[in-house]
Amino acid sequence: MNANAHTQPHEDPTHHHIASFRSLLAILVILLILTTLTVYTAKFVDLGEAGNLILALFIATFKASLVCAVFMHLLHDKLLNSVVLVLCMLTVVTFIGITAIDITSRGALDPTREHFIGPPPMAEAQINAAIEKAKAKYADQDGHEATTDKQAGDARH
Repeated sequence: MNANAHTQPHEDPTHHHIASFRSLLAILVILLILTTLTVYTAKFVDLGEAGNLILALFIATFKASLVCAVFMHLLHDKLLNSVVLVLCMLTVVTFIGITAIDITSRGALDPTREHFIGPPPMAEAQINAAIEKAKAKYADQDGHEATTDKQAGDARH
């Protein structure tokens, strides 16, 4: 075998492309730069909540594409494999988009559920009043404390 056996293209369909150290190093540097860019934009660039999310997802998609093209050898593989990967990625993006539409439109349907993190805000006095009302509802007519469901079930049997 000669010294250039791995660098010359083969007609054999089972041939695997071997990436050079220089190209792998270049991809590493690009990925590190994009990671730094992602962290910088998250901390110091204010595009609004949605804008920062879209920018971060765009950078992450570009990084994933680089990894797939080089390390999964899609750059030198059959076109069908790349098409399948792109269709899978579009499916994931579609589901994320549908979820985003649902989250952003909740306030139009039910204003109390507009904020999806935590319960709707309620004053402490209203919470205490609701608790006292519930206690009074389950208290005996004689003024005894309310019994738990288990105690009430035991008394019936």
